[in-house]
Amino acid sequence: MIINPTKKALPIFNKLVKVEDAAMAKCFATVNPLFSWHANYYLVNRKKVVLLVNDLTYAAVALYDINAKNKVNLEQYINDGIREAFLLVGVAPEDIAAYFELAGAVRLNAGFNRQVTGAMTNMILMVKEGRLIDRTKLIQTKLMDYLMQIPFSQKDYAFAKDSVANAFANGLSITKVNAAEMQVSEYHVNRTWLDYHQWDKYQDSEALFAGDGHLYEQIGAKVLANNALLLAEFKNYLINSTGLTEKTAKKHVKNIELFINEFMLFDTIKTPLTTVEAVQPYLADWFPRKIAYSASEIKANATSIKKFIKFMEVAGEISQVDAEQARAEIKDDTEFGIEYLQLMDSMTDFW
Repeated sequence: MIINPTKKALPIFNKLVKVEDAAMAKCFATVNPLFSWHANYYLVNRKKVVLLVNDLTYAAVALYDINAKNKVNLEQYINDGIREAFLLVGVAPEDIAAYFELAGAVRLNAGFNRQVTGAMTNMILMVKEGRLIDRTKLIQTKLMDYLMQIPFSQKDYAFAKDSVANAFANGLSITKVNAAEMQVSEYHVNRTWLDYHQWDKYQDSEALFAGDGHLYEQIGAKVLANNALLLAEFKNYLINSTGLTEKTAKKHVKNIELFINEFMLFDTIKTPLTTVEAVQPYLADWFPRKIAYSASEIKANATSIKKFIKFMEVAGEISQVDAEQARAEIKDDTEFGIEYLQLMDSMTDFW
């Protein structure tokens, strides 16, 4: 059984045995989601409440006051909590025993499924005030029962009770994975867009604006059409490769649409192939000067650009060396942009 905590929660789970191969464990968890749980924690009265959510069913386990002293027993607490969660939704004891026999020992990996972590975050937001916490118990059955009566969207909205019942009714089994299957499961970019190099000669070309600027409009329209194809595949990549929800993927696509359609084509013809060199002037100057209203907007756009650079690297449009250099510089570019925005705000207040 694989436990996949968020980065923030990893120190709580450091007494668990780590998986031998993180990539293989992720693949196992993906094809056997009933035997994989994502995890996070929140604070109630300065006590850590550990929350685990099943990848397939969204069944919830809540453990109160997990601290440095008792986390050495966390594997046992997790097993006991899962047992209680399944009992709460009506799973027979013999079926639970069969589940644990198949699941095997608890092993630690890292969070990767953003849809599950998103649901887990929503659960925490609903209960973070601690109203349902019983301070006399470690396993919070009342809280767990409440969380499993809330419908969450996977393909359709479903209740944990129904999802668990369906999972056990279909028969318990483990699907084995191997290195070959891992290769097959990797996302392959579908290149529907044209080669951007055909427009390299127009970058910073004075000929674009000769006469009435008709050439600039003509070439710009072609690049915009090609960008639309690129952005469509970028969205597919975000959903199918990184596990983002469609709603979140759309936000990133919208941010990149502004970057490559407005900024890069603002007064010349620059294609997404110039992303690496365009990041600094965009985040540190153009975006905070013309668009941004807050530091969080700049940070959100920086995150989108990081994901876009990774996509361009996977698609073979940007080299690994250039991509790594750009990712390393984005933090500084973001900080410069925030400082610029704050400077402009202070000048506005002064005048």
